[in-house]
Amino acid sequence: MSSDSMPVAVNEAPKPAPVQAPPESVIKQLRNVIEPELLIESMTTPREAATEGILVFHGRLTRPSHIAFPRWQATLAGMGYTPTLRSVAEETGQRGAPPEEVFVHIFPGVVKPTASRIWINAVLFAATIWSTLLVGATNVLEPQAWTDILSPNYLLNGVPFSATLLVILLAHEFGHYFAARYHRVAVTLPYFLPMPVGFGTFGAFIRLKEPISDRRKLFDIGVAGPLAGLALALPLLIYGLSLSTVEVPPPNATYIIEGNSLLYLGVKYLMFGQILPNPVTGADVFISQIAFAAWIGLLVTALNLLPVGQLDGGHTVFALFGRKARVINLATMGVLAVLALASLPGFQSFIPGLESVGFTGWFVWLVLLLLIGVEHPPALDDVTRLDTRRRLIGYLVIIIFILTFVPVPIRVVG
Repeated sequence: MSSDSMPVAVNEAPKPAPVQAPPESVIKQLRNVIEPELLIESMTTPREAATEGILVFHGRLTRPSHIAFPRWQATLAGMGYTPTLRSVAEETGQRGAPPEEVFVHIFPGVVKPTASRIWINAVLFAATIWSTLLVGATNVLEPQAWTDILSPNYLLNGVPFSATLLVILLAHEFGHYFAARYHRVAVTLPYFLPMPVGFGTFGAFIRLKEPISDRRKLFDIGVAGPLAGLALALPLLIYGLSLSTVEVPPPNATYIIEGNSLLYLGVKYLMFGQILPNPVTGADVFISQIAFAAWIGLLVTALNLLPVGQLDGGHTVFALFGRKARVINLATMGVLAVLALASLPGFQSFIPGLESVGFTGWFVWLVLLLLIGVEHPPALDDVTRLDTRRRLIGYLVIIIFILTFVPVPIRVVG
């Protein structure tokens, strides 16, 4: 749509008419809810109800936002309205605006959580148990007949892999789940995604049934999953590596090398006393099923901590930096694009050594991230900032992402 200063084309859709202001009695009720914590300077009826609400109060907070907003939200929900809180400085770009100067948008309607269908979660989890057992068993012993894929005796070979991977994923997802329940945010149980090849699963996710009210809750829910998963993945990795051996692969053999993150490289060095794969001797660790599943757990942690959109890492950087996180979102997409392009032979012919950092799988991730959205939407209360303790944890989570990120997760040799 063209701006107000430009002529409107004949075939252009008409501009939306101004929103009809609520009756005076309703406005008075809304003011009575807002005024105890907001010194109202002006009230306007916006032009677009879908994005701005039916009323916008402009004023200065007389109490901290993390105290004022929960009361507004609870009271207005009982009246059938939903508020949002925005900083005037961020909304208008006025750098001189004090932090307590805000807009309060009032929207009609309240999101009501829908009932969960737990049977779907149960069926998907059962299918994921089978798919991870199958992949784990296949890693140990090739099936002799197609009936083996349902044979309990055959699938038992996959128990170490399946149990290790699922306990890490369960810790991750229930970290999110219990953090959401702690903050009284309606949320589903985890949905597991079975995949009878590769890693045995596409991972898992939970779905929020209602908007998150502020950045502190967003942060807590976002970081709880990766931290819980990592707390199990790291000791399981160490235990799994203790069951592994270091050998020189046979010549002309075809095998898969799991990618090194800084954390994985460091743990192997501490346990085996050398960089693996060894650049001189070619020796590498032949990891046990437990170690392989724990490595996947670390990879899942890193992928979820990508600071983009509504991934766990996207939640973290948005909670830390607000709208400035957009720069981090776009920079991350740029790095992934470079790693994806580095996997193409055409680029490798121009720059020697690119094959060591290129991975075609990042093309898939780029598409997925573009589909789910690169930037993070604001919370209902976008004024309340993280406290010092949460900020320190947030910086720690960023460090964890750097330590667990794997530029080339999987490489086939031979």
